[in-house]
Amino acid sequence: MKRIRKAVIPLAGHGIRMMPATRAVRKALFPIVDARGRVSPVLQLIIEEAVNAGIEEIGLVIAPEDEALIRAYFSRLPGPLKSAFGNRADLLAAAEIPGELSERLTIITQDRPRGFGDAILRAESWIGDDPVLVMLGDHLYLSGEDRCCARQLLDAFAELQAPVSGVIRKSVDAIKHFGTVSGLPVPRWNGLYELDTVVEKPEPDLARKRLRVEGMPADTYLCWFGLHAMTPELMACLARMDRDGATEEGELQLTGAQATLASQRAYFALEINGDHFDTGSPDGYVEAVAAFAGPARIR
Repeated sequence: MKRIRKAVIPLAGHGIRMMPATRAVRKALFPIVDARGRVSPVLQLIIEEAVNAGIEEIGLVIAPEDEALIRAYFSRLPGPLKSAFGNRADLLAAAEIPGELSERLTIITQDRPRGFGDAILRAESWIGDDPVLVMLGDHLYLSGEDRCCARQLLDAFAELQAPVSGVIRKSVDAIKHFGTVSGLPVPRWNGLYELDTVVEKPEPDLARKRLRVEGMPADTYLCWFGLHAMTPELMACLARMDRDGATEEGELQLTGAQATLASQRAYFALEINGDHFDTGSPDGYVEAVAAFAGPARIR
């Protein structure tokens, strides 16, 4: 049985939804304050989610011009800066975490943002024949149980030995922002579905016709959570789409490859016990800041 040791995180987007702030700061480096008062960039929290799930190696797909910035952040603290912390051992320990994480990181460049699918395909040689955890570069997660969200998904993959994506229930008004799926509930496994249809940001009429799921309340649908445990077949689907020029507005979409994969083999969706936050949008970023800080700090 194979377990997932690698994760890939695409980061080459321009952050258009967060302009003009993203002219000054890459959206992956926007700060989040947690309930302990620690301030970390979004990207560090995503990497920590992967590490907490048992991931050993992480590929960051970035724009070439961002490489120096990312490497500078994930580096060891210079001696003079360490002395500035004085007797604040807690702050020093937090500041040293990026340098400790650097040993797990591999930088992969994407010369121009050509879609989420293209970003994953750029990591093909690094991924090799291994299964991989695909994480969004602007999504944060808060678990509703002891296991982190990514761990929930990887545990399901370890048992299924098949592609499995995290999903969350959304109202019909929200599906225009998400990949949305349908499938059959798997007996004796609450919250697991075998997929039959995958559609990127469907219109409500299409969703009502093709994406209803047995047992789901009316106008409630299963949408991508932002975590995907993938087998090597995904890379073959992406490579075939790339060769055939199967792009949308010039971009190679991951959802298209996932739809193909679901038509070829057993592909599952797992409802994650937790919540996700799209920090690449103003509303999502505000929600993430409030959720991670906690009620006590917000007051």
